[in-house]
Amino acid sequence: MKAISFLGPTDYKTVTYTYRGQEFTTRLFPEALFHFFPDLQQLYVFATPTVQSHPNLAQLRERVPPDRLIVVPIPEGHTEEELWGIFSALTEVVADREEVVFDITHSFRSIPFLTFLAAAYLRAARRARIRAVVYGAYEARPKDDPGPRPVFDLTPFVSLLDWLAATNQFIHTGDAQYLARLLRQEGEARRSGALKHAGETLESFSLAVMLCRPLEVMQDAGRMENMLKRAANDMAQWARPFTVMADRIQAEYGKYSLSDPVGDVTASLRHQLSLIRWYAEHGQIIQAVTLAREWVVTAVGGRLQDSFVLATKEREKIEQGLSGLCRVAQGRSFPCELNEVGRALQSWPEARDLADLWNQLSTVRNDLDHAGMNPSRMDALKLRRKTQEEILPALEALARQWGLAEESP
Repeated sequence: MKAISFLGPTDYKTVTYTYRGQEFTTRLFPEALFHFFPDLQQLYVFATPTVQSHPNLAQLRERVPPDRLIVVPIPEGHTEEELWGIFSALTEVVADREEVVFDITHSFRSIPFLTFLAAAYLRAARRARIRAVVYGAYEARPKDDPGPRPVFDLTPFVSLLDWLAATNQFIHTGDAQYLARLLRQEGEARRSGALKHAGETLESFSLAVMLCRPLEVMQDAGRMENMLKRAANDMAQWARPFTVMADRIQAEYGKYSLSDPVGDVTASLRHQLSLIRWYAEHGQIIQAVTLAREWVVTAVGGRLQDSFVLATKEREKIEQGLSGLCRVAQGRSFPCELNEVGRALQSWPEARDLADLWNQLSTVRNDLDHAGMNPSRMDALKLRRKTQEEILPALEALARQWGLAEESP
């Protein structure tokens, strides 16, 4: 294990620091790291040109065996380029999967900020294990107080970046695997069933979103809301970073909650339309087109039968009627060839719009399902544009005609 620490040109005072029941008296905190972390092998002290010629560094050299102390020169940090130089120096001394302690007690100016970013970067890019980020809080007591100074463990604040990244991934992509893993790990570490259940619930909801299962999404959204309430106490105690993000998650996905998505046809179709819009806006084109096509079938079935159509034969009959309507509109078939659904649809005022939308959905869906392995394939950018700029507006226009658009608040 190695430690990364800093020195400044300050006239540090000799005090006793206490960390997890251990005490050590020194004026140069980096020296205390060997006492607080007995398995520490090397100490890397980052020093600016000013510090390199300062007595503080000379004194530290006297107190730490030379084979265990490595001085790393860094610039003063007066320019953006020099700040990048400091960041690079921090990350270059850590190899893949190494265990590291960061000490920011004697750091100064922007270095604590760079240190936190470097720690987060090393965890993600080099899979380094951050044993601790420590800060000897000299100012925690009055200067004339001879009592020991506490050493704060700031490691949880590094993990805040992990929680933020995981939450952003969930909100912007619907993928909660990373966030669920963080919750389960914290739940196992703290023996909290509520946190583990929270991770499982989020993962179930996320999988329903990613696999385009709208009925599960609506049911699981309600379960997620209840889970967040039940786990609130444990989250406040053991997963504070997630507590900060929980409201954002609920605001993004709670609106899809519907306890009876099969029985309440109108509400279900409105929620599904909102989910289609979310898919399209977030670039999840396959899910958007897949659900949009099923939405049309379900909405047509609801208007014809006033019920939620799920039976395979009924859906096939509606799909055949819609396809027949397209062929008639394109002059490729005669009205007499329509099945009973197609004949009913032909009498609707919006029949032409419905035929055009179904044709676009079928064309794009087939292109997506066949992975572009056909001679007349569209490129990916065109598929996205057609979905976002043509299919979605046409779908929403039809929903307004049918009274299925989302109600204004």
